[in-house]
Amino acid sequence: MKKLIPLTAFLVVLLLILGLLFINQTPNLPPCEDNTTYALAPGANGSLGVLIVYMDPGISHGRAEAVFDAAKKAGAKWVRIGFIWALAEPLPGEYNFTEFDWIINAALERNLSVLPVVMFTPRWASGRPNAKDYYLYPPARGEYLRDFAKAIATHYRGRITHWELWNEPDMRGFLRDLDGDGSTADEYAEMLAYFHSGIKAGDPNAGVVLGGLANSKVEPSCEKDYLRKLLSDPDFPAGKNFDVMNIHTNFRSPREIIEEIRETRATLEEFGLEKPLWITEASYTPVRKFQTLPCYLGDEGFDRYVHDALVVELNEGAEVVFWAALHDYGSDRPESDPYKHSGLYTYDLKPKRAAEVFKGLSKELGN
Repeated sequence: MKKLIPLTAFLVVLLLILGLLFINQTPNLPPCEDNTTYALAPGANGSLGVLIVYMDPGISHGRAEAVFDAAKKAGAKWVRIGFIWALAEPLPGEYNFTEFDWIINAALERNLSVLPVVMFTPRWASGRPNAKDYYLYPPARGEYLRDFAKAIATHYRGRITHWELWNEPDMRGFLRDLDGDGSTADEYAEMLAYFHSGIKAGDPNAGVVLGGLANSKVEPSCEKDYLRKLLSDPDFPAGKNFDVMNIHTNFRSPREIIEEIRETRATLEEFGLEKPLWITEASYTPVRKFQTLPCYLGDEGFDRYVHDALVVELNEGAEVVFWAALHDYGSDRPESDPYKHSGLYTYDLKPKRAAEVFKGLSKELGN
């Protein structure tokens, strides 16, 4: 018995040390939110959508149809796809809409509303045509973007109701600083003014959706206070140049999502604005090493996050909420990418349990 006591004490100390090591390996995680159960509020009546990656000209028609069928089966009302300016207007005034037409019509045939994200400047229009990443720079002249916007709005009048300009313009990885002043807010405010003018000239009834803002408070590559900069731009104040406010809430806890939505509305109110709110990316991962929220761990945590994040956003009055993405990314994305397995389906379009969660929420909404 005397020999067992030191051994027991040793094991206790060892377990304490291991526990401390585990805690030190997972620092700065937000606290669990009391395991709150989130449910749709009686007045919530928004719509659900999905981001579809790789849905660009060059995708096989069979693959595209299968992807749209999966979106429909999951209960999506909207699909968000890229509309690559560099592919649609390879030369000035020469438009190539053939494959875009096929893709958009395939979605519409399934009663899926389409939100195209216009982005990636053609080399001929780029403010830095000789740069390797020329497509990330704003156009050299705003008129180039205005004319393109008018052409697409005219061509798709009656089929496309809303157009989004760029993705996460507040992130340096998506929009480059052309004038070297350390901010892209002035460039994007100007782009937005010309884009809005062109869309309204081509289709006065079409809505312009602000490029979804990442709004990250911790990511160094995300420009801070971006919305306020856009709205206060002295040359192109953005308030009159978009119809729908748009933010992203990726990897945020429900409490953080609520704070972000309310902060966004408060900023709009500072400028006397009230806009419909869309969230074109809500995302998380089932991969344990990338899961940052203690209440949402493992596959089961991923399923609950899909439900809870979308419910919170709808309850806060978001009119359309998109999960990012419909299916996992392919082999072009490394396993080190936290977003690689964020889909409701695998890349091969096998449904995860999260797809049923999404579908159930869509049925509850009456979509």
